[in-house]
Amino acid sequence: MLAAVMLFAAGAAPAVGVGERAPDFRLPQLGKDAPLGLADLHGKVVFVDFWASWCSPCREAMPQYEKLRASLPGDAFAILAVNVDETRADAEKFLAAHPVGYAIVLDPAGEVPKAYGLIGMPTSYLIDRNGVVRWRGQGFKSADIDTLRQEIDKLAKEPAHAS
Repeated sequence: MLAAVMLFAAGAAPAVGVGERAPDFRLPQLGKDAPLGLADLHGKVVFVDFWASWCSPCREAMPQYEKLRASLPGDAFAILAVNVDETRADAEKFLAAHPVGYAIVLDPAGEVPKAYGLIGMPTSYLIDRNGVVRWRGQGFKSADIDTLRQEIDKLAKEPAHAS
């Protein structure tokens, strides 16, 4: 586990910050045939969450994110969870105990966390309809859910620009 966290720090790009364009990515989906990427969700407010089965705070966060997702309209909001476990089986075992209804993509090589400059788990980003990071969270605090809900509601009212 520590090695995986250190891997993110080694050779990683500077952390993507609020106000910057979110790096695009496209990865295989768990349980689906087609890959999914950030660009596929353009026009929606997207919550990107980086997680792993060995991440203790992820056990607390993911059910809270699932409640948040279920309370919001799917035409305006999506969660895209990027799993960084080295094996698919680890992610599947975790999700059997902590099921969610949002998209899970697999990045066992850890390329996307490097592009985002992650230094720890979990880390999450709220991305507006135009692909710009509007909120960044490191770790998980249950109080973040209220903040996220307010930010999502605000961003859902903003128009998407043609690209």
